[in-house]
Amino acid sequence: EISSFNNYVDDSKSDIASAVAATEKWVDETLCRLNLCPYTSSLLRAAVGLETASVKEGPVIVRHASESRDGICGAAALAAAFWDGIAEMKTDPEEKVATLLIVAPSFYDSKFVEFSMTCDELLQPVVRLTGAEDIVGRAWFHPLYQASEIGHDTILPGHALPASMVEGFVDRHIRSEEVDLDGHKLDSSSIAAANDAVRWTPHATINLLRRSQLNAAKDVEAASTNKKPNAIYARNVVRLIRDEVTKQ
Repeated sequence: EISSFNNYVDDSKSDIASAVAATEKWVDETLCRLNLCPYTSSLLRAAVGLETASVKEGPVIVRHASESRDGICGAAALAAAFWDGIAEMKTDPEEKVATLLIVAPSFYDSKFVEFSMTCDELLQPVVRLTGAEDIVGRAWFHPLYQASEIGHDTILPGHALPASMVEGFVDRHIRSEEVDLDGHKLDSSSIAAANDAVRWTPHATINLLRRSQLNAAKDVEAASTNKKPNAIYARNVVRLIRDEVTKQ
C-alpha cells in the first residue's frame, strides 16, 4: 500500500517557498557548479549548446506540487502537478520553460521508497499508456536516494543507472586516465555512493525533460568527435567524489 494516499497535503506557504528556494539553489550551486548536466549552465539557461539541433535555450522552472492543492492526498497532489507539467511542456515554448523541476509534498522527503513507488507504480505506467513518453523524459530525485533500496540491475525509467553499469563506464573512460582524488579510492563502494549522490536534492523532486531536447542531445553527441558515449556518468561520479574530498 502507498501510504501517501492517506497523507494529506498540509505544506504551508512558507514551507513551499523555502523548498522552491532550496531547489533553485541546488540547481546553481550543485548541478551547475559541478557541471553534472552539460546542457544546463544556470537556473536561467538550460538546453545550452543544442543550437545546431534547432533547440532554443530556456530557464529551469521550479514548481511545488502542494501549491494550490490543500486538502488532497500527497500522491494525488504529485500526480496533478506531474500532469500539469507535461501539459505545460507540450504547449509552452522552450524559451519559456526548458526543463521543469516539480518539488513533491514534504511528506515524501523522509520516505524515499514511498516516493519511488508513487513515481514507478502510479505515474510511470500512465505515462507509458498515454504516449506521454514522446513529450517528456523523467528523472526522480530525492535527498535519501539510494539505488540499493530499489534493487534494480537494469535501466528503470526515471531512476539512476545501476551502479554496476556506471562502474563499467568508469573502467572505460576514467581508470585509464590520471585522476587526482587525493588518495580517495575509486572502488565499487565509492562509485555506488557517488552514483546515488548525483540524485540527491534538498527535497523529493521530479525532473521533467523535453523529449525533443533529449533527442537533440543524442544527435549532437553522436556528431561530436570529442564526446564519448556515457562518459558523463563516469565524470559525474568523479566530480561528486572530488567535491566531497575537497569539503573534508
